[in-house]
Amino acid sequence: MIDPDPFFNTRSEFLAAAALRHTVPAIYQYPEFVAAGGLMSYGGSITDSYRLVGNYAGRILKGEKPMDLPVQQSAKSS
Repeated sequence: MIDPDPFFNTRSEFLAAAALRHTVPAIYQYPEFVAAGGLMSYGGSITDSYRLVGNYAGRILKGEKPMDLPVQQSAKSS
């Protein structure tokens, strides 16, 4: 399991290649890891998560109270 961390997010290609080279099965949070050659991912799309954050920020800037906003998570897998 590769931790979802900004340090690792920017190195998905290197991590996927290293896991493959050492024949270690690796699971990552984002689908971009699989696109780089990793075994599998278990999580939503980071791009869609950023889109949801932008929507939240826009709603707050327009005057909605953060406590009144619903909890959301990305439903897209890639």
